[in-house]
Amino acid sequence: MVKRQTVWLSTMMVLSLMLIGYYTMNNQTSTTSTNPSNSTTPTVTTSPTNATQVSNQTQETTGSNVSSADNWYNALQASVNNEISQRISNDQAIIANNNASQAQIAEAQKQLGEEEALYNSLQQATQAVIAEGYKNAVIAPDKNQTTFTVYVETNHLSKADAVKIMNIVSQQLDTSIFNISVKPHA
Repeated sequence: MVKRQTVWLSTMMVLSLMLIGYYTMNNQTSTTSTNPSNSTTPTVTTSPTNATQVSNQTQETTGSNVSSADNWYNALQASVNNEISQRISNDQAIIANNNASQAQIAEAQKQLGEEEALYNSLQQATQAVIAEGYKNAVIAPDKNQTTFTVYVETNHLSKADAVKIMNIVSQQLDTSIFNISVKPHA
């Protein structure tokens, strides 16, 4: 089991390094910030978010066009993946630590399973949202992984579309719709 987890973690780190290299080579810098909602009612945002401003102009990179929105979504997804990878790495370090107690190892194994399940669920939920016709989508959990912000690439998001996305993500992540907010970002 540890070997499979090690391969998975190594793959995630390589992908992260590739993204970092891409942004370094193309002089792309982007900071991402998510401020999850702590309310007890669903949040539906129907105007573009100002969380991280990135211009909407298209930039040319070695013969292909990549929009700044694509860069913003790629950077945010990399940030989410890095956070999950870090937690997985921490759990694996505890499991591999010869000085850790059995209780610590058991807790780390439990958390490791939860992190891997969360990662897989986030990937499936993101693909399900994209299948609804959105070019880009990223699901960002808060630091406690209890509330989720779904960013979709669109200029206009109706309340009905937001609720539809919330239902999809709620089913994929097996969480209450009240823990999900949807924000457009074009």
